Amino acid sequence: MDDVRSVLLVHNDPEAFRGLEETLHQLRIRTWHGHDQAEARSVLRGAGVDLVLTDAVLPDGTWKDAIRLAREVAGATPVIVISRLVDMRLYLDTQDAGAADFIVPPLAPRDLAYVLTVAMHRSGPGMERRRATVGRRRPAGDTARPWISAV
Repeated sequence: MDDVRSVLLVHNDPEAFRGLEETLHQLRIRTWHGHDQAEARSVLRGAGVDLVLTDAVLPDGTWKDAIRLAREVAGATPVIVISRLVDMRLYLDTQDAGAADFIVPPLAPRDLAYVLTVAMHRSGPGMERRRATVGRRRPAGDTARPWISAV
């Protein structure tokens, strides 16, 4: 976890992000908060965060606005979208828009550390993103199980 030293949490519900924040602190990662786009912009300009974790829905926008803001203010800072809903369409949309990842809490500290590390390495210079797609490739004898592949 040497790559990630500080994370901006963009959300409007401190209670919902409390567990995530505690896990980040266990990993010795400093957290900043932005409860809306204006606060997030201020933190991005002044704090020098390594990564942004944003709620899918914000009081003054959505995850798309958070990604746009991070790109505008902080360049290549990776953004991970968090949603309590398991939604494949939302996942694909976030990936198409340039999110480093999409997670559904809660995550064990070890799993969160892995996700953050991968997000940091994916956002480096020259990294080509591959879009995940949901297909219906069926192995012999399996007629109902959806498969996820990268294209």
